[in-house]
Amino acid sequence: EKSMSLGQATAEQVAALEAQIREGQAERRRMHNVIQELRGNVRVFARVRPFLPGDGVGGDAQPCITPKNETSLVLSKGDEYPFTFDRVFPPSVGQQSVFDEVSEFVQSALDGYSVCLFS
Repeated sequence: EKSMSLGQATAEQVAALEAQIREGQAERRRMHNVIQELRGNVRVFARVRPFLPGDGVGGDAQPCITPKNETSLVLSKGDEYPFTFDRVFPPSVGQQSVFDEVSEFVQSALDGYSVCLFS
């Protein structure tokens, strides 16, 4: 009898802890989404990829789109047209850096929020 009531008490504690975990996860998702909204629901990133061997250009070729700094690109074909983005990734930056920047969107999608990424 005593072990049965002890087992029942343990089951109740487990159920209470699981409910507490679910509440914490829901709060984390809600706070993450609030942070995303505060940072801006629409953000624009640009990545200038490096030339690949199959592109048929020489080793000294310069792209017509170049990063000016972390938030702007310059398109130069005679005239310069400045474009501004939330973040610009130069050709030297790898996939991991790009993923680190957009991983928050991936987390939002996993949490059930609407997300749109163009690649």
